[in-house]
Amino acid sequence: MKKQFAALLLGLSALSAAHAEDKPVYDRIAFTVSAEKEVPNDVLTAVLYAEQQGQDTVAMADTVNQAITWAMGVAKQESAVEARTLDYTTNPLYTDGRVTGWQVRQSLQLKSKDSKTLSGLLGKLQEKLRIEGINYSVSPEVQTSTEDELISIALANFKKRADQVKTNMGRGEYRVVRLDVQAANDFQPPMMRMAAMDAAAAAAPAPPSLEAGKQKLKVNVQAEIELSIN
Repeated sequence: MKKQFAALLLGLSALSAAHAEDKPVYDRIAFTVSAEKEVPNDVLTAVLYAEQQGQDTVAMADTVNQAITWAMGVAKQESAVEARTLDYTTNPLYTDGRVTGWQVRQSLQLKSKDSKTLSGLLGKLQEKLRIEGINYSVSPEVQTSTEDELISIALANFKKRADQVKTNMGRGEYRVVRLDVQAANDFQPPMMRMAAMDAAAAAAPAPPSLEAGKQKLKVNVQAEIELSIN
């Protein structure tokens, strides 16, 4: 009985394979279409830091802590600015391979959509902190809404291209074999590094001029269609 059942299964498998081989496979065409849009960078992110170098790590840490605490207090007065502390490090300084001192440093990140307010705040904070760099980016909500719009445009472009291929190849219809929709917007603009200032310049720093600019958001559609035989 088991042998008969196994033989039956083998026969059904062979029959299924035969039907699969009989199924016609038409011409397949692969192509890529896209849609893109230029949008303003609406988020500005600045990183500042307090730093001390010397021998007395306790005194240096206290100075850095006071500067960061003061800066956080000033930043919190601006409701349009989001502030948070970053890495706190204590690193040795070397001369001829020997430890000759220490560097204590902590960073502060400021993020805002209001460039004027952020610029003014940076001018204040430079009294005790230095600016490491400034980055411009597109906010998640703007990126999401723009990508939703671009997906609709890209899919319309796909339909147009597929119809064009079908017509030019003299075929009656097509079916979609594969359709991959991808947002190619992982790139983040590099942080603009600020030049180091000497002590005289740091005494009365001017607020930095901030111009966010724009960037392009893009959606790609990778497609493969199968053309009918008539």
